[in-house]
Amino acid sequence: MEKQLQLIEEDLRFKFYMGDSFFLAYNKGHRNYGDFYKSKPDFYPVYSPSGREVTCTCAYRYNHHKSIWIGHAKVNGVNFFHDNNPNLENAGDIVLEKSSSMTTQQGMEILTKNGWISKKGERILTEDRNIRATPGEDVHIIDLLSLLIASEGPVVFQQDGHAYIGIRVADSMDAEDGGMIINSNGQIGEEQTMRQVADWVDYSGMVAGQKVGITLMKHPSNPPSAFFTRSYGTCLCNFTLLNSYELPEGESVKQRFRILIHEGGHEDIDIAGYFNQFAS
Repeated sequence: MEKQLQLIEEDLRFKFYMGDSFFLAYNKGHRNYGDFYKSKPDFYPVYSPSGREVTCTCAYRYNHHKSIWIGHAKVNGVNFFHDNNPNLENAGDIVLEKSSSMTTQQGMEILTKNGWISKKGERILTEDRNIRATPGEDVHIIDLLSLLIASEGPVVFQQDGHAYIGIRVADSMDAEDGGMIINSNGQIGEEQTMRQVADWVDYSGMVAGQKVGITLMKHPSNPPSAFFTRSYGTCLCNFTLLNSYELPEGESVKQRFRILIHEGGHEDIDIAGYFNQFAS
């Protein structure tokens, strides 16, 4: 018997359920300072099918790493990445302005419109971000589309390591604590995978006595992108890691990503199969 899928919207987040199992939340972000301050939307918590928490938020090292998030440190000079200091010079917020959601037998979807807005109130660009979550017994899938629109004028995304979609894994999973980083090229560890162009990167390790992992994939139609990986638990897919990117006024750039939250290590699931399905 298939388990019923349910998507519940609260004031500050969406919660995803498979049957009675809560496996994912998408936090809307909140610009008011204080206990609820979040400068941008993110996914947290993120649970594997067995209930292991595969990411962390506000990590001990670099507390602006918020589980699974999108941001960029240099967008027309505005920083949409480092959000831990409300007084940060030239900072900005990614503001969820509109959203709708639906649930089908296949998965749960959220369609959102975001404004990338400086602390001074200036809109830098507009983003359409669509999310689809498809849970499973061994693998949960998050498909994410991000369409950046130069709605206010030309936009320059400067070359920088602090971009674009990022994952911060649970501390016990990181490579410093025995976890493993591997990419689609077969390269292993931070030294081999850092700044490399690949179809995907997988990060796996132990959580609560069981091996689990998370895979970040980029679609072949995305702009040329490389991966930023760190042994302390970070993986980012970044279209400006190697080069800057300019977006003329009125034009847009589309990026699609697939995230697998899985049981076991990379060798225990058919990552290539999931990628081929995504790419096609």
